[in-house]
Amino acid sequence: MNGNLDLLVLGAHPDDAEVHVGGILALAARNGLDAGILDLTSGDLGTRGSAASRRAEAMAAAAILGVRRIILDLPDARFDEGEPNRLTVMAQIRELRPEVLILPAPEDRHPDHRRAFRLAREAAYYAGLKNYPCPPPCIAEPWRPKAVAWVGGETPGAPDLVVDVSAAWTQRMAAFDAFGSQFAADPALPPTRISNPAFRRGVEGRAMHWGSLILVPWAEALWTEKPVPPALLAFLGRLS
Repeated sequence: MNGNLDLLVLGAHPDDAEVHVGGILALAARNGLDAGILDLTSGDLGTRGSAASRRAEAMAAAAILGVRRIILDLPDARFDEGEPNRLTVMAQIRELRPEVLILPAPEDRHPDHRRAFRLAREAAYYAGLKNYPCPPPCIAEPWRPKAVAWVGGETPGAPDLVVDVSAAWTQRMAAFDAFGSQFAADPALPPTRISNPAFRRGVEGRAMHWGSLILVPWAEALWTEKPVPPALLAFLGRLS
């Protein structure tokens, strides 16, 4: 995946992006924008699925959304915020050069999501420093996203921005459902919190609630720095 992305969504695991902002990704692709997903891990320590099966599901979901995807090899549940991982994420940001970067929720029940937020937010800042020591795989040219936003997790407060994704809702949920190993209520597989049908209803319920705030069927929510970066507003304006 080469550079100058309009949007990059970073997740700790395959499926994180689809749970929270699949609609925004689909709308970006529909409107001719260059969007991508960067997963830090393959999610191989999860109760269901293997690294190979989760990667296959992730690539299928990306194809449904019409976006590009990179899956890194940081150790699931064991990656830290140290310099080696910071450099790895910096290298991706400098290579991909996203205008807008969307991160996991800073406060979330999953420790990997919280840690991914901190790691990526620091990497996004330092990637813009010309003199920050960044040996290969970093490239020389610095880059800092023009706007950083994040999702709200499963129990969010009031959002900063709400985005109408009604036009892409069916497509967005098809990408979500591509992760059958994670979300399907299959009695042959171990039960998990996210395989319970209530989890899917929660995704739908939050989207219905955000939509009700702006009188549309389905919406997704974002949180961001204040004042809201003009680049983020400009990007969202290109989705309609």
